[in-house]
Amino acid sequence: MKNLESKLFLLIAFFIGTWGALFHSMQTGLIALGLIYNIVKYKDDFVGNIKKYKYYVAIPVIYILYSAVHTLIIVTSGKYAGLKPGFGIFEKEFLVFLLGVLYVISLKSFVSLRLLKQFLLCFCISVLTFNLVMLFHLGGENWFTAPQTVVQNLYASRFGGTKHFLNGEVYLDAQALQIYAAALIAYFFGIIRTKMGEKVIAFTAFALFVWLLSLTVTKSSILSFLCGFVIFNLYFFRKLSVWQRWMFIGVILLVGISGYIFRPASFDQRWIQLKQEIEDVNNGKLDGGSTLVPRIVFYQSCLKNIDSWGIWGLGVYTNVVSKQWYQASGNRVVASLTHSHNSYLQYWMLMGVVGLVFILSWFVYPVKSMICSKKYSFLALSLLVAFFIDSNFEVLLIVNDALPVVMFFLMMFYVFRDQFYALEHESD
Repeated sequence: MKNLESKLFLLIAFFIGTWGALFHSMQTGLIALGLIYNIVKYKDDFVGNIKKYKYYVAIPVIYILYSAVHTLIIVTSGKYAGLKPGFGIFEKEFLVFLLGVLYVISLKSFVSLRLLKQFLLCFCISVLTFNLVMLFHLGGENWFTAPQTVVQNLYASRFGGTKHFLNGEVYLDAQALQIYAAALIAYFFGIIRTKMGEKVIAFTAFALFVWLLSLTVTKSSILSFLCGFVIFNLYFFRKLSVWQRWMFIGVILLVGISGYIFRPASFDQRWIQLKQEIEDVNNGKLDGGSTLVPRIVFYQSCLKNIDSWGIWGLGVYTNVVSKQWYQASGNRVVASLTHSHNSYLQYWMLMGVVGLVFILSWFVYPVKSMICSKKYSFLALSLLVAFFIDSNFEVLLIVNDALPVVMFFLMMFYVFRDQFYALEHESD
């Protein structure tokens, strides 16, 4: 089949856009198939690119070796005898980090600027189709008889919460992450395209994605989106003439004021809940809550035991040991979970200082590369900052619903730095 590698690349882009969260094995299988095909077809190029990015490839390789040695030592030491180790950590290390970086590097042989645009477009189409399906899955025929009630129910239920669909599951915060990523990409296309029809389509898609994001009523995701949106607009703003800047400010103010006036009741409820939990934290009442209080308890429970994991980590016993801390916390929400609600803290507990450096390095490499080359992609920066902020409040870099998406984009930002830079400086 002609250009099979390009078709596989675009199919993978579609799976990364939420649908892959329902079909993890198929998504991983496609990436593995794409890697094998690319190696066979572009063997010499692949070897050359591996040499070029040898230090980047070394990140997951060294981490896997360290994890293996760490596991051998901690299991044979008998320190946590009687507790069940969780060897599932190696699945992510091999199938997301190592496989992902090898596949992205294998793309260097054929991905053009045009194909990169198609990749971003396929991702957005995937996110859009998934969420449209969810809208009708949750609203059903009531969309045609009582649409206002359906919308109210969607806000009240936070877009239906965690999705259980086609024998799969999509975590709400992972869904929200993919929505705001698609929103920022759509906004980017709205800015860089010169044809009015294409601009209208892109900005319409952006508005739809923002509305979908609002349905989740997910504070961390909305905050992350806004931070990415501000970063991108700082770049965009300086390219405008004086009158265009005033027009742009006017439109932003109009949209912001309209959004505030017509905000759904669920936003007020979440704000009231947050203020109450801030008051509870100040008063030392940490036995309940559902947003801020549990996170404070998570962090306190972990940091109180930092002497047992701060340097070397807990390795394969992370979940089972931290679960004991959470159950002893006195908070009923925290006691029912096994993760810290902070991706960086989770990797720190997992493999100590090495784990923390490992996960942060994926964010540092693209930024360092842009700084050294002075080729800044504000699309990449806006998404990177949004992902980084969001991961401070959720374990998005742990769950299979979000980790492949974030890592694939971070790897693309580093390996295809020049192409992302060119996207913002080309003329139609």
